[in-house]
Amino acid sequence: MIYTGYWAKTKEYEQNGLTPVGISGWTPDGYTGKTYKKLAPKYSWWKEWHDKKLSEEWYTVKYNETVLAALNPIVVASELQNFGTDIVLLCFETPEKFCHRHIVAQWLNENTAMDVQEYILQTKQK
Repeated sequence: MIYTGYWAKTKEYEQNGLTPVGISGWTPDGYTGKTYKKLAPKYSWWKEWHDKKLSEEWYTVKYNETVLAALNPIVVASELQNFGTDIVLLCFETPEKFCHRHIVAQWLNENTAMDVQEYILQTKQK
């Protein structure tokens, strides 16, 4: 199963048997685990979005055009599954905030047979 989550909960995900996989442009200091940079936003337009406080819609269009359009969702799903049976794709934002990992989950859900959801701590979803 593939889940999404955020860096601040990495240790708790690991304690619940998940393998963390970073999909952000950078990782927290000290993190030496797995990453899948193919899903990371491009820094140049991420910085523009962040600094100018552009809309989520603008970000979503840029992310789709510059990251997801260059990828095959079936190949991505297969490569992600190579990290382990239960993985959690990590970025920085808390679950209620806009984040590219939610775009990734929707993209995988719409284009593969997967059901990628945000991991809820204390109750391992299966």
